[in-house]
Amino acid sequence: MRIASFFPAQTGSVLYAMGADDCSLFFDLRTLTEKQQADHQANITLTAALQVALIALGKPADWVAMFDTFAEAPWAGVLDRYRAQFRAAGFETIPPDHVVWGRKADFYDSLVGRIPAVDLVNLYMVSGSNGVLHQDPAALAVSRNLNSKFHFAEHAPAFGIPVPETFVTTRAGLGDADSRAFLERHLAADGAIMLKISGLAGARNVTSVSSLAEAQAYVDQYDDAMAVLLQKKLDLSAYTEMTADLCVTDRDISIANIRRILFADGVWVGNSIPASHDLPPDQHAALIRVGEYARRHGLVVPEGANCGVDYFVGPDGGIIITEINVRWTGGLFPTQALQRLRPDGVEAVVCFDIVPVPEIDAYLDFVQAHAPGPGPGEAAFSCLALGFSPFEQDIGGRAHIYVWHIVMGDWAAFHRAKLTTLAAGVLPTTDLIRLPA
Repeated sequence: MRIASFFPAQTGSVLYAMGADDCSLFFDLRTLTEKQQADHQANITLTAALQVALIALGKPADWVAMFDTFAEAPWAGVLDRYRAQFRAAGFETIPPDHVVWGRKADFYDSLVGRIPAVDLVNLYMVSGSNGVLHQDPAALAVSRNLNSKFHFAEHAPAFGIPVPETFVTTRAGLGDADSRAFLERHLAADGAIMLKISGLAGARNVTSVSSLAEAQAYVDQYDDAMAVLLQKKLDLSAYTEMTADLCVTDRDISIANIRRILFADGVWVGNSIPASHDLPPDQHAALIRVGEYARRHGLVVPEGANCGVDYFVGPDGGIIITEINVRWTGGLFPTQALQRLRPDGVEAVVCFDIVPVPEIDAYLDFVQAHAPGPGPGEAAFSCLALGFSPFEQDIGGRAHIYVWHIVMGDWAAFHRAKLTTLAAGVLPTTDLIRLPA
């Protein structure tokens, strides 16, 4: 049995074992700061939705490891509704008796000794917390390098990869002469600078700062040796923020998808996905060089591994690449689902949102009423509920859950239908999303 982070759609039997892995890649979970602990718990909550989506992406011979909270009332019934809509949409799906239940508190430890007889165990990423499964220090070292903002900033230029001007220091070094000079030069030119530290996905440890004092305040909870990356901030009125997934094997590198990043109130909430991922030759070549960089630095997986690339497209069509993530990305799940639903392509928006617990059935009824049909143009829009988290969130004194959904076709028509059909407070993030003209 091989255990790693493999690209989707493997032909052999697979156990998908995907928990909240990002924080344990660089940090000991027992010694997290208060903010890191909060971020880690939030990541666990959102990771649950990925586990549901894997039911659709898997096949009858596959298995999926899930938090045991899904087996409790009322979530077991909600999960049944998700599985039913996956089947109705045409997904093969992982069957109900192919679930391995794991504890939220120590997910991977609770799976030890209960792995079914499969060909592959597919991880979200190779990390510290799932080391009890992969038991591969060399693979963990590769994962740490390739998922490091610092490693990429240092080594990418040698591969001809265009990156923003970058300066690496530490928390203690933020106030020294070299750091001040870099800050002052870019603050004078751009008004702000990007500050990045190692941490979680979804831009949780990436921020824009407009002064040295603001930068120091952002990292004041860490020790003096914490690495800090300062980077030129690109003008979003001139640059478009994009992301792509590469499939990297030991034989070739291909672009699996491209997406536009969507933010609401400065937080990543999802992606706008075009019907095709045709790219100008220069952009295509630059992305392929990222795959070559990843392979040169140890990403050698015969079955294929995913490499997510965050990049900006400038007014001249050139691209600047800011970082990479060698793991499954938040966009890989929905793009794989879309490729199975609509092999010829479809415009789509994918986002995380919230639903009050009493409104869950109404939300799923709405999705079912607008389910994808057999052809590409039968309705203005269609929906697929991709995943949900069973861990309730108190928001404004009401219990909510996170949901993850795909809207295919006319986003404005979807939004109008949502406003007229669903109660106030259902899917509020969709009210904040503005798509480019």
